[in-house]
Amino acid sequence: MLYRHNVTFDNVATDVEILDSSCCMVTGCLYDHITWADAFVLVYSICERSSFDHARALLETLVAVRGARSAPMILLGNKRDLEHCRQVGVDDGHEASLHFHCQFYEVSAAENYVGVSLAFQSLIRETRALQALRTLPIRRKAGAAMTVSKMIGIVFGKSHKSNRNGKKRPSLSI
Repeated sequence: MLYRHNVTFDNVATDVEILDSSCCMVTGCLYDHITWADAFVLVYSICERSSFDHARALLETLVAVRGARSAPMILLGNKRDLEHCRQVGVDDGHEASLHFHCQFYEVSAAENYVGVSLAFQSLIRETRALQALRTLPIRRKAGAAMTVSKMIGIVFGKSHKSNRNGKKRPSLSI
């Protein structure tokens, strides 16, 4: 299932497409989704060890197909409100995130949306920064000082020149 949404934060509007790839176990389309996406969110239940093991296996697949650090990733533990049913420790999530060079959050989608929202905002910021880095021309060391200030403007949405030049609004596929 594909979800489309427009988000605005940091004064930048971004079109986001979220593809729920949970059906890939049946249809076998995981490889297509791995090559399509700009970023990845791997969700597991803290109450179900097998879901964490599956998320970890997917992280291994992502790194094998895309390479380490080629796309932003979040390991997202859900159901934090069900602490009494916990089977996956916070340390397990931290360890996996360090191993796979990805962000890690534990949230409770049932309690409120704030944690989920913060995780997605962080992922979108990282993806924007990576996309901005990829679009910069390769320069020699002499131009590096000028590039830093431009990069800060691009990442944090302070550059309004891109909107005036008729460039397309940023979009991300997750």
